[in-house]
Amino acid sequence: MPERGNFLSGLRERYRSYEETVEELERNRKFGEGMFGMKGGPADNPCHDRFAEELRGVFADYAAGRPGSAEVREVLDFVFNEPVAYRGPQCAYWMLTAVQGLTDVLIPLLSREDAAALAASYGKRYPRWKRLPNQDQLLAKLKKAAE
Repeated sequence: MPERGNFLSGLRERYRSYEETVEELERNRKFGEGMFGMKGGPADNPCHDRFAEELRGVFADYAAGRPGSAEVREVLDFVFNEPVAYRGPQCAYWMLTAVQGLTDVLIPLLSREDAAALAASYGKRYPRWKRLPNQDQLLAKLKKAAE
């Protein structure tokens, strides 16, 4: 695991590697794979589950190191913005959104001010009518941490 100061750059590399893998799978997709309910294709590849499991451990290890609130805020801002910024295959968008829930171990490390700022920006990025249940839960945790 990278040192604290390098955590965000290492996290960005993990995300880029995952995104490049999905884009490569999409480029190499065989005709008909994953279409019309058929199995196969990029969405069924185990790389998605590997990415999520890897991040689960990475976020837990990072939280155990007790980083400062400002650093955690920067990490969370990246994780929360990535699905919005990403322009690749849709299956990656859904995974980038799903793994946001794994960051809940970092929320207790935020100051009230940082939690409030993240809650406000999260609500703007993901309006209520577009949020998934895990996103509603995450936003509720951020708001509670801001109290």
